[in-house]
Amino acid sequence: MTGDNDNKPSTKDVKDQATQRLNQVSSHITPDKQAPPKTKTKKNTASRLPADHSDVLGQLSTLRNIAATPNLESRGYIRQKQAGKLWVRERIDQLLDPGSFQEIGSVSGTVTWKKTSPMREKPVAFTPSNNVQGAGTLHGRKVLLTADDFSIRSGHADGSTAGKTVYVEKLALALKIPVVKLVDGSSGGGSVTTIRKEGWSYLPYVMPFGPAIKQLNQGIPNLGAVVGPAVSHYSNEFMGFC
Repeated sequence: MTGDNDNKPSTKDVKDQATQRLNQVSSHITPDKQAPPKTKTKKNTASRLPADHSDVLGQLSTLRNIAATPNLESRGYIRQKQAGKLWVRERIDQLLDPGSFQEIGSVSGTVTWKKTSPMREKPVAFTPSNNVQGAGTLHGRKVLLTADDFSIRSGHADGSTAGKTVYVEKLALALKIPVVKLVDGSSGGGSVTTIRKEGWSYLPYVMPFGPAIKQLNQGIPNLGAVVGPAVSHYSNEFMGFC
């Protein structure tokens, strides 16, 4: 009687079968052909914007620096200094407590942009609004401040940002804190240059009137100091002068 062990393949037979199968697989593979090396794909950074918004923050910083630095070659600035008058930001520094001024709308104005890539651009010229506004303290008391910059468009209202003015007037009403205005503008809205350009005249922009009247009715001081031309300036109608 033949035992079960007689039907089992020998160890040599198992190895031979494994070798034969391995050779069959190897015959289907070209030994000289190797997988191509992996190459790193370069990211097109020129068409991508930084996730941390550093590009926009850099642009804002540039515009703020331009607005806070006088243009020594500007005809308006030269005339201002020749007349013995302070520049608008020099007045603010002398009036408010040191380091207390916090500007509102610091980059409002007209910007000329230059495209540097499909998705990027940079400011190459900036004319800031000719009315500097913000909050600060005066002898320790919180105030809102508006100050005309006569060196830009002679303080004309068409060189300012009306929305910023309305915002500050409403802010004073909401917070119930005084408004101090340094008036140095040759008009409150009329501009011969604009009339010539448009070909027609217009009614003055009077949106700040409502909040200013409400301030007076609620006993919120609205004070002004005339530090230059103030012919037909709208704020003259509502301010107590000092």
